[in-house]
Formats: sequence, C-alpha cells, structure tokens
Amino acid sequence: MLTDSASLPFEIAARDALGRQHLEGKLVAAPGALQFFWRFRDRTFKLASGDMQLVALPYPDLASLTLHTTLRWFRPRLVLELSDPRPLSAVPGIQLGTATLLLPQPQATRQARTFLKMLDYHRSEALAQIHIDRLAPLAPPRGT
Repeated sequence: MLTDSASLPFEIAARDALGRQHLEGKLVAAPGALQFFWRFRDRTFKLASGDMQLVALPYPDLASLTLHTTLRWFRPRLVLELSDPRPLSAVPGIQLGTATLLLPQPQATRQARTFLKMLDYHRSEALAQIHIDRLAPLAPPRGT
C-alpha cells in the first residue's frame, strides 16, 4: 500500500540525570508541511501527558535535514535545521532552530533514508510551487 506521507519516530535525550524533559516524537512528511509531533516521555514515577503536540513546519523553512551514522553500537541521528527558529522555540532540547533527533533503533537507518527521500520530494514540490506562483504574473495573458 502506498501512502503520501512517511513517518519516522525519534527521541531527544534528557538534559539532566533525572530524565526530565526527555522527548519522544514522530516526524511525518505530509504533503503540505513537515509535521513535528512531540511529547515528554513517561518517567518511572511520573506519567507524561498523553497527548502529542503538533508543530507544522513549512517545507521552504527547512534549511537541512541530514542523517548521521557512526559505528554500529551508536544510535543514528538526524540533524534538523530550520531557517526560522520560531516554530520550534517552545520545544525543549532545541536551540536556535537546530535539533538533534536520535533514532530509536540502529535498524532505523534504512527507514530514515526512505523518509529523507520522501521529504526531499515534498520539499522540491513546495519550492517549485513558490517559483511558479512568483512567475505567474509575468506570463502573457491567454488568448493573445
């Protein structure tokens, strides 16, 4: 079954020893925008809120999304960079529009490469539509 959107689960590691603000989420390459779903991960003695929060990131605002892999026992990671850092400013663990997203299992490298291809397709479509809209007023009127 083919779908128009691909998804990729991720984690952003906690910044302290108690595991507070450990994020889990999912990136979805939807046709309109990259959807960034996130929530705090449950801790041992405290349950996080069950609802995931959504941040829609327009494709033209993506500066880059790159996959970094190292040796087999290290988890692969994606580095997401935005040209405008405001949409992700409320998400903990993200600084100046740059996020390091850890992929949950080492086998996720193949899934991440597929996700990046789908993301590149949607991004190129969005950029092409921007160029078409910009050049539309310059086209001669039809019927002349």
